[in-house]
Amino acid sequence: MTARERVHQLIDSLPEERLEDVLDYLVELGDSNELSPETLVAVEEGLDDIRNGRTTSLDEYRRTRGL
Repeated sequence: MTARERVHQLIDSLPEERLEDVLDYLVELGDSNELSPETLVAVEEGLDDIRNGRTTSLDEYRRTRGL
């Protein structure tokens, strides 16, 4: 039996009320490696800030926010 066949068998054996949980999990699993174009732009902007020294130390961040 292949892994795909085993997964189908397990899904078929689940109670109806658990199928929504499985569906949510599978959707998240399939989307976990994809970032939106907006997120990719934000990551690049952050990396550019780091490369160009536009950063704040954690101590300075805490001090300016009274933490």
